[in-house]
Amino acid sequence: MEIPLKEPTMIHDFAITENNIIVPDQQVVFRLPEMIRGKSPLVLDKNKMSRFGILPKYASDATEIKWVDVPDCFCFHFWNAWEEPETDEVVVIGSCMTPADSIFNESEQSLKSVLTEIRLNLRTGKSTQRPVLSPTEQINLEVGMVNKNKLGRKSRYAYLAIAEPWPKVSGFAKVDLLTGNVQKFNYGESKFGGEPYFVSRDPNSEREDDGYILSYIHDEKESQSYLLIINAADMRLEATVKLPSRVPYGFHGTFVESKELETQA
Repeated sequence: MEIPLKEPTMIHDFAITENNIIVPDQQVVFRLPEMIRGKSPLVLDKNKMSRFGILPKYASDATEIKWVDVPDCFCFHFWNAWEEPETDEVVVIGSCMTPADSIFNESEQSLKSVLTEIRLNLRTGKSTQRPVLSPTEQINLEVGMVNKNKLGRKSRYAYLAIAEPWPKVSGFAKVDLLTGNVQKFNYGESKFGGEPYFVSRDPNSEREDDGYILSYIHDEKESQSYLLIINAADMRLEATVKLPSRVPYGFHGTFVESKELETQA
């Protein structure tokens, strides 16, 4: 389905709920003539109002989309979204970056990636934003996920990379989206990684954090890569697997069980 926008916009990610697709139309736009000047074609348009579109999953065309303004918001990634019918709201969890174009252009201002709860009120057409972490706990949180069995439904936990010192990843955090409580797993001196991946121990488990976090790391002193397996419930290291070759920073993908492969063969 084609969704008409006023200009080409950087849309790297989107979110889903049980009944809707959440489409971001934010302030970072494509200006291709900038390439002729030797600059990035991705530019921050400070005059543009960021907005999120709520599109029913089974809409026949884009006329059914409802736009809600979300001022001063640029989320490169979204972790989950769900509906709260009692308040006519859609809740979106994402990491909001400032400066919005900091990963595309050089900036004297330090990057901040703030885990944020964004509420889109379908009745009033307005939005609210709040940082999930308290100011004293604030850290840059980026690539990660929730338990994929909770995608599109209200989730309690998110597992996100600690993007510090930027652009490297020194560990990951388990964040309680309800209380803002943070548990950190640090990789150690001269060890950096990428996207943490949650694997459910039992898809039918009643405990949302009943599973394991898989994370590739690289020890820069030893020039050796490892796969770490961490218990998601208590954040304790279960196993370290020495890898035969280097895993580049930024490498990420998905986890597929043998049963899933059998059904796809």
